[in-house]
Amino acid sequence: MELTALILLPFFGGVAALFAGRWGRDAERWVAILALSLALLILISSFFSPGDGRWIALERYDWAPSLGVQVILAMDGLSGALLLVSLALGIVSVVVSWKITEYPGLLNAALLWTVAASNGVFLSFDLLVFAFFWELMLVPAFLLISVWGHGDREAAALKFLVFNAVAGLGLLAAVFYLGATGDRVTFDAFEVAERQIPHGVQVLLLLGFAGAFLVKLPVPPLHAWLPDAHTQAPTAGSILLAGLLLKTGAYGLFRFPPMLFPEGFATLAPFGLALGAFGSIYGALLACGQTDAKRLVAYTSVAHMSIVLMGICGGVYFSLMGAGVEMVAHAFSASALFLLIGALYDRTGTRDLRELGGLQQNAPRFAAAFAVFFSAALAMPGTANFLGEALVITGMFQVNWIFASITLISLVVSVVYATRLFKRVVFGTSRRTAALEDLTLREMGPIVLLAVATLLFGMLPQMLMGALEGAVEAALTSVTVP
Repeated sequence: MELTALILLPFFGGVAALFAGRWGRDAERWVAILALSLALLILISSFFSPGDGRWIALERYDWAPSLGVQVILAMDGLSGALLLVSLALGIVSVVVSWKITEYPGLLNAALLWTVAASNGVFLSFDLLVFAFFWELMLVPAFLLISVWGHGDREAAALKFLVFNAVAGLGLLAAVFYLGATGDRVTFDAFEVAERQIPHGVQVLLLLGFAGAFLVKLPVPPLHAWLPDAHTQAPTAGSILLAGLLLKTGAYGLFRFPPMLFPEGFATLAPFGLALGAFGSIYGALLACGQTDAKRLVAYTSVAHMSIVLMGICGGVYFSLMGAGVEMVAHAFSASALFLLIGALYDRTGTRDLRELGGLQQNAPRFAAAFAVFFSAALAMPGTANFLGEALVITGMFQVNWIFASITLISLVVSVVYATRLFKRVVFGTSRRTAALEDLTLREMGPIVLLAVATLLFGMLPQMLMGALEGAVEAALTSVTVP
């Protein structure tokens, strides 16, 4: 029941948080932290279970047998790592939203429901249940942007919803086709993977899955919703967008195409490599031209997640391992940068790089935190980001040296945008005369947690790589090098 609890605890914790305001001051926040902490303890305890070799835990229940729908939840090292990220970032999001007084019950409920739906995506192997959680993620994320966002938040929320909902229709159509065309109606991914699906049909079905995953990743030209959503979202919304929702797209691509459509995936993988190569350069170049700090980090996410796409489509051990590591590493570093920029915006009322500066003089803890996560964004040695991108590049040289070279060029461009952001924010003199408060202890807690994770997995790479080994080996059994 522990895997079920990882979904139900955040969901019902959100329901409780919705009504907890009547129990006392900040009760909704403490309820949210309690629910996520309990789920985190259950997850950590499940890592010590013996498992069956391939899966750490697996649960299967009948839900609607006459319709062929089951609840099939399975966790290996990849999904376990992403669940750890999900619950940790959920707690971070609650903490950084502590001062928001507008509808606090609904705010904390939306945060927990986003975590619950993401956990459902990371665990589900009944394809219809997976598609249910995939669509469910959109509702709380839409609320976070439209209710607690900034500026033209309604337009940004609608753009996010339209892009992802329309792309999700292809996924739903492919899932219904797979469920209805076997010897019996079933959405069991393990059973579907055993079928002999004609090559042309595999390609068409994969396009339905890939459309939804690539929009959520996001990869150009399907990324247009992301910069606006990040810019207008509250800090907690940006953290969950960067740390969770983008990772669901990468996770879906890593998990299901090689498993369900191995021949179709081998056919389309070269196009994925080209798309990822283009996205890595495009995102990095656009990041260089931004003056809004949040928008800059949003475009860096486009570049980094495009490298993840290249790793998945590379289809060799090093590239797949690098993609898995980069998913986790980017969740930590991008979330931390959005947290820091949000804290800076709360103090100065601006994210315009031309008006910021002087942190090393006025706010040394702020400056030190930016230095750590700029290093991660640059993929400096010693960070988990370096490990992930180094593995992808190594894998790319085994697949195609041109794609490996393009990835290296995108890393060179990343030096430009990262140093520009660092120089504008940390050095120089701010145009604002008011004193700047340094990071508080409540803000330092999440920052220290994310910094430790970034450096720990960078300095002790086998910790994360060992956990991902099973998922990489499973993907390799179905993937053919393009």
